Amino acid sequence: MPISSNYYGPTELADDVETALQTLNEQLAVTAEETATHTVLSVDGFGDGDTLEATAVYLVGAVAASIDQNMSIRQALYDEADVQRDLFADIVSIIRADNAIDDEFRGKVRDPWLWEGISHLFVHLSHLDSTFHPSGHVLVKTSIKHDVHDHGLDLVALYRSTAVGVSAGESKAYLDDPGRGIRDASNRLREVDQNKRDTELRSTINQLLPSLSDVDKASVAGAFWRNERTYFPFVCCDETCAEDWKSKRPTLTRLNVAASKKLLVPLSITSARDTFDSICSLMREYPSHSA
Repeated sequence: MPISSNYYGPTELADDVETALQTLNEQLAVTAEETATHTVLSVDGFGDGDTLEATAVYLVGAVAASIDQNMSIRQALYDEADVQRDLFADIVSIIRADNAIDDEFRGKVRDPWLWEGISHLFVHLSHLDSTFHPSGHVLVKTSIKHDVHDHGLDLVALYRSTAVGVSAGESKAYLDDPGRGIRDASNRLREVDQNKRDTELRSTINQLLPSLSDVDKASVAGAFWRNERTYFPFVCCDETCAEDWKSKRPTLTRLNVAASKKLLVPLSITSARDTFDSICSLMREYPSHSA
């Protein structure tokens, strides 16, 4: 599956990531609907060739650490002579060399990593379309973890609304059981309510502080997230297993913020397994691409 002429290749990765974000911003649409227990953020338009290619390029940028915490894009730190080889090796270290992988690796490592990366992508797109993050303007966010077994929150972002707040995200890619994904994500996020994540949040926010402006730094004091926070359960499934995302969710009810701050982001994908295979093939193809 070749990369199109819209992209230049690894020596111009920063420009290519910018192109990918513009493509996704043009082709994806978000609608928000508040229910009694939560708000559903529905993302439409994901799945055609252009969006899968753009997603793959963005994820390559994440692997190459070319996306800063403040979501600015910079060229990846590879020697020009070795960029193709080294970038390919870094990609393969996460998703492996081909799609002939066992179900355990696919279900517990590769697909969860892809979905976590796409979840970060949606928050990143809020800089171009605020409906991806209706709670407020995102200032900085954590990078995509290379190890999906890291026990930290999948995503932490600082945003400005009437005050600076924290968005906490958990991504679950149970392709045949999204209900379990919602429950598991909600239970992890509830640990923020229970103050079990305070040490992690303080450490993470301290790492994000250098990317903030002086004005925003002045608003970060104490456990400020207890006053202003948003929860993002990101749930992915195959289209054949999609549920009524607007139905009452008891686990979401237990999260101690308003329904407008509990943002369920479901994505039901046609032939999800094949779609994830396609994204991985495009990621592996990118290092050898040149315009």
